[in-house]
Parts: sequence; C-alpha cells; structure tokens
Amino acid sequence: MEGYQAGLRTGDVESAAFNRELFVCESRLLHFSLTSPLTNPCLYSVCFRAGHLYYSGRPLAGLLNEIKTSITVMTLLKQEQARVFMLPSLASVKKLHGVSIDEKEMDLVGIAKFATETGNQLLLAQTYVNRLELNVFFQEWEAAAILLLEAGDIRKLLPELVAVCRFTFFEALISIHVAQDATVTWLKRRKWKRRAVKAMKVIRGWIKKGNVNLVHCLHLLEAELAALDGKREKAEASYKAAITVASRNGFIQDRALSHELANVYFSKKGDEYWKDYHMEQCLECYSHWGATAKVEALRNNLVANV
Repeated sequence: MEGYQAGLRTGDVESAAFNRELFVCESRLLHFSLTSPLTNPCLYSVCFRAGHLYYSGRPLAGLLNEIKTSITVMTLLKQEQARVFMLPSLASVKKLHGVSIDEKEMDLVGIAKFATETGNQLLLAQTYVNRLELNVFFQEWEAAAILLLEAGDIRKLLPELVAVCRFTFFEALISIHVAQDATVTWLKRRKWKRRAVKAMKVIRGWIKKGNVNLVHCLHLLEAELAALDGKREKAEASYKAAITVASRNGFIQDRALSHELANVYFSKKGDEYWKDYHMEQCLECYSHWGATAKVEALRNNLVANV
C-alpha cells in the first residue's frame, strides 16, 4: 500500500495500480500455491485478483465491497484491463450473495458476449470458469454440460494456474454427473466418465507436485466416481475426507458443496439420518459464506419436497 500511495503522489498511476493489485492478491489469496510463476507479473496479479477472490472462502458480503472498491479505483486510474478482469468476480459474487446486477453492469452472459465482440480471449475463458462455477453451486448439471462442451479446452487461454485447476475440477465433476444421468446413452456415459477420469489424473499429478489445495477436490471427485460405480464404502469415506480437508484448509464453499453432494448420495440410498445431517451442514456452510441466493434455493427446494 505504500507503493500504491507513492504512485498516486508522483502521478505514476501504472505503478499505483500494480501495487494495489498485488496488495489485494497477496493479502487474501495465499490459500493457493502456484507451481510456476507467470512471466508477466502485472497480468498475473490482475487475473489472480479478478478471477478467484472468493476461492479462499472469504465471506461474500465483505468481498463484494472490496471488489467494488477496487473496480472504482481501477476506473479512476484508467486501468481498463484490470477493471474488466474484475467483472466476472463481481457478477459471480453478486449472484451467490443474492444481490441484483445494476443497470450499468453486465452479468456473466453479458461479459462473455462483450469478450467475444472485443476478441478478449482471456476474459472469455475466465468467464467460462465463473459460469461453470455457478452451474455447479446451483446444481445445474445439464446447463453445465452444455457450457463445458461450448467452452472446449480453455486451459491454454487461462492466465494462471488457479483458474486452470478450478476448470479441471469442474470438468471432472460435471462429467461424472452427466455419466450418472440414466437418460444418457451407455456410449455417452462411457465417454463422459473417461473425460472425468482423465481430468482427475491431471489433478493427482498437481497434488503430487505439491498443490495441497486440491486435495479436498480430489476426495470429492473420488466420492462422486465411487457413487457412480456403486462402491458404497469408498464413496462414503471419500465424502468424509473431502469435508474434513476442506474444513481444515478453510475452503468453506467447497465444504458446503461436499455436504450437498453427500446429501444427494444418502438421499438416493434412503438414509434419512445422514441425508438430513449433510443438508443441515450444507445450509450452515453456505450461510456462513454468505451465499444467500444458494441458501434460499435450497430452502425452497426443501419446502417443495415436503
């Protein structure tokens, strides 16, 4: 922040913006360890800041204010690239927190359209990740599968490893859920399952290289894959492991997701005790995170099923 203030005093707004982005990035996103630094530190800091603020599990209410403040600052400093890359995070946080998009703002679909029209492939790729994130959190598996096919393999376009890791996690999880769909043909189920297994293999490789922040993601994927294969003991042990590791490392949103998917698993089994337990924990985690819209959707679904 001293560098930020010095940049403002001297009129060096480029350095001021760069220092502010690094401050925000380093102060809140140390949950993630990158295995390889980017050659462009300014692009790294902007994309890291804009794309994945809420992956650290910070409360969404405070995070929303911080993102809005940073966008205002970037606008005043005429740092258009930095401002634009914060838009997907702003739209995602607002959606989860249950806050309406302002008239002058764009939702994720609008941002994707803007990125396409301006030829901004980095922004478009990041927007895909955010859209897939929301599809997963709101359990919109069919829409997620369509979007995943539309996006293709965007890993080479994503600006840093956190986004690549997150996309790969979503790819595997969505693929497993498509394979679980009884209405899908046997051949398609096999194809989607193979895609999931391939993505999981990549995640295992990252973990072996030291990325401990993906351990809970792998446990959750193993639970879902075991549920698909009918391996009850493996599924239940992996759900428990995913919840434990996510809780230990502070990823409250992924803990909530793990509880929610465990609730679905035990619901299919007809185990009322564990189904209710995981739903209670799921609601508590999402509430603590500040995902008001998600909590409301879950409660409405519970009422509809009574």
